[in-house]
Amino acid sequence: MSDKLRRHLVVRRLLQRGGVASQDELQRLLHDHGIEVTQATLSRDLRELGVLKGPGGYVLPDSGTPSPVETGAATLVLRSYLRDAIPAGTLVVAKTGPGQAPALALELDRGTWPAIVGTIAGDDTVFIATESNATARALASTLKVGTHRQSKRGRA
Repeated sequence: MSDKLRRHLVVRRLLQRGGVASQDELQRLLHDHGIEVTQATLSRDLRELGVLKGPGGYVLPDSGTPSPVETGAATLVLRSYLRDAIPAGTLVVAKTGPGQAPALALELDRGTWPAIVGTIAGDDTVFIATESNATARALASTLKVGTHRQSKRGRA
């Protein structure tokens, strides 16, 4: 078994137990399992594994779940994480709290949103690509209505 594969397996096991709040903590836990890893490698591993950081710490994606439209997961994530949605040309700039953008982008990508071409997530911002300026404006309004929050900027 390669070092990377072993590391991924141990990371999965550790995250399945829950309660891992930071990369530093995960790095220490890996050290306890005899695995030395740099922060850059650990970040790359987490990205490759699709790990998300939520309010309770790092979590593995649940690939066996139904579509968010069927479960309401997208609505829950929108209500929990979305702070603002601002149209910017053919993009919608979705603002979240720190570390919440990847979870929001994942749920938007998993959903059946015909207006969304794709997403790119940072730490607290998601760029949502649409096909037109009008579609971006409509999507921003829809996302804000889904959260029952109004934009701080007053834009629609």
